[in-house]
Amino acid sequence: MIVKHQFLNEHFFIPESGIKYLFLGTFNPEGGKKVNYFYGRESNFTWKILTEIFEYNLMPFEQKELNDFFQNLNQKKIACMDIIRSVNFDENNYDKLRILGKGYKDSNIINSKVGRVYNTDRIISIINKNPDVKVFSTWGKGSNLKEWKVEIGKIGNIINLKSPSKAARVPKGLIKYNYILEDWKSKIIL
Repeated sequence: MIVKHQFLNEHFFIPESGIKYLFLGTFNPEGGKKVNYFYGRESNFTWKILTEIFEYNLMPFEQKELNDFFQNLNQKKIACMDIIRSVNFDENNYDKLRILGKGYKDSNIINSKVGRVYNTDRIISIINKNPDVKVFSTWGKGSNLKEWKVEIGKIGNIINLKSPSKAARVPKGLIKYNYILEDWKSKIIL
């Protein structure tokens, strides 16, 4: 079974030029919960954290029109892309719910049971068109798969951020949101 990225045919899947901050996630499956933009599930802190850091309303859930959200992103020169374009797997040997919405864990798509088609060339093209861009990943430590490391290595100079997922682990005794916010603030220099 092949599952494509749900934004594959959207105008924003490949961002325009004029980007200063590029945030790389993993994968939004077609057939999963439909969202308006990257990090669209309210199960992560991405937009709340970016709103606080940039001191500008970047909350897609609070905008009257999605175009207002895109204008705000453009104003701050922010774009998002996912590293994976599509995945494929044997439905008889792997539960498709793992990919289509059973927690949206990266471990469900970045493993030896799932094949991946990467978006690496398009990401590199965007970086080349925006030579001053800072590239951030939000997948935490990522995967130990050799293929994953090769693809990430092609991009180079990625600043790793703590995962914005509300399910992300943090050191005991720390408030999750504050821990993630401080990490991002220390790395996203305006």
